[in-house]
Amino acid sequence: MRGRKMVFGFMMAMMMASCGPKMIPGIGIELRDTPDHRALLEMMESYRQAFESRDVGALVSLASTRYYENSGSTETDDDYSYEGLNKYFTEHFKNIEKCTLDYSLREVRVEDNKASISFRFTARYLMKLPSGPKWRVFEDINQMNLVKEQDHWKVVSGM
Repeated sequence: MRGRKMVFGFMMAMMMASCGPKMIPGIGIELRDTPDHRALLEMMESYRQAFESRDVGALVSLASTRYYENSGSTETDDDYSYEGLNKYFTEHFKNIEKCTLDYSLREVRVEDNKASISFRFTARYLMKLPSGPKWRVFEDINQMNLVKEQDHWKVVSGM
């Protein structure tokens, strides 16, 4: 009798576990499988691909026209808006021959038409220097903030 109760309890636990929300596998965090979460992950992959190919136009296309970056400081001389993104990325990639971008998600939040993606990243750059090409590595944690515009997620800060 006790064995049957244990089997029944185990089966109930398995059924309850399988009834939970479906999660997106293979991304390193627990994230419900929703259309918004899928779209945000696709946007991150588009960002990575555009960054690695140094495609300024593709990077700018991911941004909202409301984009504004304060560069993490209280000084305003290094701030830029959507209109400054093209110049920012052109300058950023000016002395770079090759680059890679790896990231791991820390958190994805969606609330109505706003979202944020927190991630740790490693950017590797093959720099064109007067002394010759040299690899540089930059690691940090970043947060992109996004808004949904005409059913597409667009970045408003954090690129």
